[in-house]
Amino acid sequence: MASTSGSVTRPPSRTQHHRTIRSELTETPHPAWALTMLDSLKSEWTAVLEAPFFTATVQGEFPEEPWRRLLLDFFCVVEAFPKYMGVYLAKTTFGQTPGDYLARDWLIGNIRTEALHAQWYADWVAAHGIGYEELVSHRPGPEVGALYEYLWSICYRGTLAEAFAAVNYAIEGITGEWTELVLPVFRERYGEDVQALRWLSEHAEYDDAHPREAFELIKITVRDEAEQEKVEAAIRRSLELFRRGIDAGFPAVG
Repeated sequence: MASTSGSVTRPPSRTQHHRTIRSELTETPHPAWALTMLDSLKSEWTAVLEAPFFTATVQGEFPEEPWRRLLLDFFCVVEAFPKYMGVYLAKTTFGQTPGDYLARDWLIGNIRTEALHAQWYADWVAAHGIGYEELVSHRPGPEVGALYEYLWSICYRGTLAEAFAAVNYAIEGITGEWTELVLPVFRERYGEDVQALRWLSEHAEYDDAHPREAFELIKITVRDEAEQEKVEAAIRRSLELFRRGIDAGFPAVG
């Protein structure tokens, strides 16, 4: 029987912790370093949203073949997302560092969610006329391949805060915004096909919880000024490589 008289502080039970994790990661005022960082990253963030490919999709004739190439190329990143998170789940220490319990439980819970996204993406690809075998056997071009490899690298070699920054804040955050831009176009194409639209609609219409929560986790796990600089560099690199991957699939660029 567990003692009730000792002074040892234990983490709450997993069930209890999962009930409270969202409230524990509600948005807090950003410290000065975070505000400065967000300001310095505006150009890279905007560059993705203003990519000619997205502009052409929204304003011009639908770029059928470029979308086919992009959907095939980016599957490797979508499919790897829960794997990336599993790598930096292994970096958690069960309470040896600040925010560790939250980071651990957040990752465990969201890996389950991310595991569903590859199938939703496959449904979107199928609506675009791409077969399952072609999707899973496709080898991405060098630009998207570079993003895929960079995310693996930062998850293995970076700190917990850097991994949250590169994967959950940068990639999930910008995806929430570009999907919002193009979702009306695909709704017009697919009509009431909920299955085909699910990946897009889930990313475009949810309350942006994952990137926001990831940013809170960055703030509580980052250790010092040097790591703050690494976090900024990780976000910037993810956004730069993402934009290159988008541009590579659109022949009007370059």
